[in-house]
Amino acid sequence: MKTAVIDVGSNSVRYALITPETVIADKELNGTVLADGLFFSGGLAPAAMARTIDAIDAFCRKARLAGADEIFVFATEAVRSARNGKEFVDGVLSRTGIAVDVIDGATEAEIGFLGASLDARSPVAVFDIGGASCEIVCGVNGEINYKKSRPIGCVRLRDGARGIRSKAEELIARAIPDDIPKALCATGIGGSATALGAMAHCPDKYDPQKTHASVVTREFLEKVADRFFAGENMKESFPCLIPSRAAIIGYGALAAMFILDALRLDDFTVSERDNMEGYYEYRKKVV
Repeated sequence: MKTAVIDVGSNSVRYALITPETVIADKELNGTVLADGLFFSGGLAPAAMARTIDAIDAFCRKARLAGADEIFVFATEAVRSARNGKEFVDGVLSRTGIAVDVIDGATEAEIGFLGASLDARSPVAVFDIGGASCEIVCGVNGEINYKKSRPIGCVRLRDGARGIRSKAEELIARAIPDDIPKALCATGIGGSATALGAMAHCPDKYDPQKTHASVVTREFLEKVADRFFAGENMKESFPCLIPSRAAIIGYGALAAMFILDALRLDDFTVSERDNMEGYYEYRKKVV
């Protein structure tokens, strides 16, 4: 049984073909920046919708050629918060014949934890800094006891802060929950966490085998933020980054620092298992 999972994020569209034997899915990515301008307009820009629908359609075609028995497409904060999110969902259905599952923030947090749970120690905090939102989930022995989604994704921070570090820090500080329970360790999942792991451990070329289970320190995050807000060309310095990620990675580093500070931790472990594997497990539970 082959299941194609397509994650429509605020910064990128990702694709994976998953079977019951899959531990870490082989993911492909197209950086479409669906949330571009969402902070100001409250809506998805026509050009961003068009290139994102193109990417979804291409991945659906690939899944069918690969013999996928089912194709799931799920969308997160950019689509659920946009005033014209339905227009985007209708566009995907018209082009591909597949209904997009627009998940709420609580579900987004849950599937991130489900995906990373094989790597979780107890008690653990799992966070995912996306393009438009950040999910923070805590659990003990695989059971969730805390989950929140906050509107502080990297694309949204870029639009709100306009390159000013102090403004970005102000936005993050206002959004980070003050009731996060204590955890012995933190696991970072998703594009920001894996990109930061690659920058620390395989800066010349992204290698999921090297990023998975790697550790990113708060000290390294501080250096990334310093270099980013000083105007350094991050793509040139870290070829492992795709251009759309290089343009916002400093905001991800800042958000990760604030999360670690809230948890009173000095580092986090990167997991290549994330909400894509988690969504697959979630669908198995609810079907």
